[in-house]
Amino acid sequence: MIHPDNGLAREIIEIYDARGRQRYGLEDISQLQHALQTAALLEKAGATPALVLAGLLHDVGHMIHKLGENPAGDGIDDRHEILGAKWLAKRLPASVAEPVRLHVEAKRYLCGTDPDYASRLAPDSVLSLKLQGGPMAPDEAAGFLEKPFASDAVLLRRLDDEAKDPDACTPPLAYFLSLLPLVPIDEAARDVFAREGVLVLRGFFSDDDVAALQAFSHDMGTRAQSLLTAALHQGLSSGDLLQRYPDDLIPVAEASDPALLCRFEYLIGSHPRFADLVTDRIAPAISCLTGESFIPFKDKENEKLPGGGAFGPHQDFAAYQAFGPRYNVTAMVSIDAATRENGCLEFATDWRAYAARHPEAVEMSIEDRPLLRFEKGGPKNGDIAPEIAASLTWQHVETGPADLVLFDSFAPHRSASNQSAAARRAMFLTFNAAREGDWYARYYQEKRAHYDDPKFHVSTPTLHAGSVTEDRN
Repeated sequence: MIHPDNGLAREIIEIYDARGRQRYGLEDISQLQHALQTAALLEKAGATPALVLAGLLHDVGHMIHKLGENPAGDGIDDRHEILGAKWLAKRLPASVAEPVRLHVEAKRYLCGTDPDYASRLAPDSVLSLKLQGGPMAPDEAAGFLEKPFASDAVLLRRLDDEAKDPDACTPPLAYFLSLLPLVPIDEAARDVFAREGVLVLRGFFSDDDVAALQAFSHDMGTRAQSLLTAALHQGLSSGDLLQRYPDDLIPVAEASDPALLCRFEYLIGSHPRFADLVTDRIAPAISCLTGESFIPFKDKENEKLPGGGAFGPHQDFAAYQAFGPRYNVTAMVSIDAATRENGCLEFATDWRAYAARHPEAVEMSIEDRPLLRFEKGGPKNGDIAPEIAASLTWQHVETGPADLVLFDSFAPHRSASNQSAAARRAMFLTFNAAREGDWYARYYQEKRAHYDDPKFHVSTPTLHAGSVTEDRN
């Protein structure tokens, strides 16, 4: 699959800047107005991001040919659906290109099967229908419905015909272009996520996004390290430090070295501009994947500095079960490239099958999601029981700064220590369904008050109440 980037957005903007003000057929609106109205109507109807973008771009073929504004009036079928679909297929997946290719056939289908639809066609659409082959015969209509994306094309066509209001108010072009990174989140992706609890979106972030995320990481990491260093120099405990700076980042040291930053938390709460980026770019991906609104639950950046310790095999729900939400989704953002050498994430691929075969290995099930038995207390607090972890199949997931990894709170994962000479920084931004309430402030209020509680130190190379320093490598 070709993943969209800033270049494609710029290309689309250039097309609409050049020809989007042209009149749309015989209607009293422009090509751009028609495109925006179609996209807005599809979004209102609950269409996928891919189909919304197909609506935005279904007439792009009209704007890249050189046959004038109304070739149908000159007796010419401009085949704009074929031209547009070919242009799109080089840039976006079939879920965008195919409804565009089929939207003229969908008009012919509707005219052959729905007399009421045919009676409402605009005069220029009636004219172009004759050039396009006329209404479908019954056998042709039946064959059309068997084509992939035919139902999407029919919905697109129906709303295409409604998108002709000179006074309609719609979001701007930039709003719909922001959906480009969400296109890979289709039904197949949702099925994978429901089954495995993990989805990797390659090339999700633009170059501008990556630069912004790395700048935020640098600023916050510098601040977190300064807080940790100041606490050491002043002889402050971690709990005392958090009480002194109640609205600041929460630095956490490695168990093996109190001067070495393991991670820092409270990113969204302490940095409004970073919070805006999360709201605009990351939260929509989770909502698109799950089909409902998700809001921040907690966050952190793991520094994984050279020599930084490993994170044991665990399921996040072991740490989150003390709070209200019964299901969470985490977005992993790679600030640095994550490789096997520097301790990239590893996910278990067969955990559901294992749990089904070994019910004695299941601690509990939440809505048919199994939580495997895990260590309680001690330096390996939260780790999946070693005999279970050893029986699972683990897959390394190497990522770059443009990639986004989404995984839920039941997907078993782990990472090895960093054996390279450079950091492997990664943000882990965890969300819960909005219907389960806003827990972010409550989570961090309790963490600041009970920093040493083991539930805040699950499968991490950090110290907590009752733990002893141990090399997890």
